[in-house]
Amino acid sequence: MATGESLRSLSFSFRISQSYITRIIQLVLKSLSTRLTPVLLKPLLKEDLVRIAHDFWNKWNFPNCVGAIDGKHIRIFSPKKSGTLFFNYKDFFSIVLLAIVDANCKFIFVDIGSYGKEGDSGIFNKSSISQMISTGEYFPSPEKLPNSNVSLPLVHIGDEAFRLDQHMMRPYSKIEARKDYQKTMFNYRLSRARRTTENSFGLLSQIFRVFYTPIPLKTETVDNLVLTACCLHNLLRDRYLEKTNYNYYNFDDNKPQPSENMISLARTGGYANFEGFFVRDEFKKFFNSPQGAVPWQNHQSNRLE
Repeated sequence: MATGESLRSLSFSFRISQSYITRIIQLVLKSLSTRLTPVLLKPLLKEDLVRIAHDFWNKWNFPNCVGAIDGKHIRIFSPKKSGTLFFNYKDFFSIVLLAIVDANCKFIFVDIGSYGKEGDSGIFNKSSISQMISTGEYFPSPEKLPNSNVSLPLVHIGDEAFRLDQHMMRPYSKIEARKDYQKTMFNYRLSRARRTTENSFGLLSQIFRVFYTPIPLKTETVDNLVLTACCLHNLLRDRYLEKTNYNYYNFDDNKPQPSENMISLARTGGYANFEGFFVRDEFKKFFNSPQGAVPWQNHQSNRLE
């Protein structure tokens, strides 16, 4: 997992046959995933979600956010007799890791093993957490926005692949954002907070180099490998945050604020509902109000106009 070396290379290094190395990997990963998951990826309570929402506001300036969601394609060799089930739009075979991360780049929910041809939104809709959300058992009650009397529901944030909902925020379309500067600001603030998913996937791949190459294992073993890697990632993040005393993402008031922080906007589409539009518009108003604006977001107004 750490080096991404091939089974043939490991066979020469340790003088063990490839078939026996494969057996060792299967047993160890199955044991690790079974024992680590209840400790490092345990289900969250509503109090934990409220704490995560406060962290997102303090570190990424997005209130009432209980997690950023995105998918990552894990490259594998084509399983036998699988046809095009695992063949994705990036032209390689993969399984999908759908993850929700907190403000500290830790995984709080993962869905592993979906076919590479499936989209992130479809995988999320059939996941266990989506079923909990639909029954109303997952999210705490709505909370007031910071320095405001407006109460909004707690939400996940994602890219344009996800369906807009009262508990799922996605960016405005590129055409809408070009016509309305306030919508551009909303897209910027959402994309800034959503980077935690990309940061998490980058850290995961950098530490476990096996994700840089196609994994030559059965899909069941790859599922255990990814789950184990996510658990170990959380363990390392806990240790890192403990050493830095949770100050890594806090801004230093003595340093100048960034002035070139805007990102390019992508065209969006898909289905949405009325509640999702209302919640997103309320976030947009808050981000453009004196209570919710951050000092550097208006530095781009002249350039964008």
